Amino acid sequence: MQLADLQARVRIALTNTIANEWTLFTPSSGSSSASERTIAFHLGWNLRPLVEEAWDIDAEYDRSGMVLEKAVKLEDDEAGRRIPDLIVHRRGRLGPEENLLILELTADRETRGTSAGDFTRAVAIQRRFGYRYAVLLDLHLTLDADSPKLAPTWHWATLEGGPATIDPEDVYLPDVLDDVAARAARAAHRR
Repeated sequence: MQLADLQARVRIALTNTIANEWTLFTPSSGSSSASERTIAFHLGWNLRPLVEEAWDIDAEYDRSGMVLEKAVKLEDDEAGRRIPDLIVHRRGRLGPEENLLILELTADRETRGTSAGDFTRAVAIQRRFGYRYAVLLDLHLTLDADSPKLAPTWHWATLEGGPATIDPEDVYLPDVLDDVAARAARAAHRR
């Protein structure tokens, strides 16, 4: 799969996640929105019908049980392993032809590290396990008068060529994003 094709599919999955799950981005308990892991689950759910059935989509898949060296750790669980936000791969197989995408998701800039650091670590994981593509998807989620505001950007890398985008780029044109958010808010209000 070519990068542009994969980007289009991830964009469609993100659009469907925003449109169908708008309440994920609104404060549910009065002070915070859903976790990045929850958002990534829904993103994967919406990506599933957009990729060939031969690919598996997982939020956590530990093929080897190995502990990662510091250079490729992103965020540790109790066992010292990184749990990617979303991966597209073929379970039980190794190599770039079997590992399509590692996706790291950040939602709230205030609670996560800098996006440059997140991207560097995502690329380290990509190289370590041979994923053809890596992307840092940053939703830039903020709450404005109890209403969520998203300004998603992404930063892509290919295994062969390294960074495919010099800096993070907007996922949507501003008018498209405004339209998606407005439709999502109307749909959530009707529920």
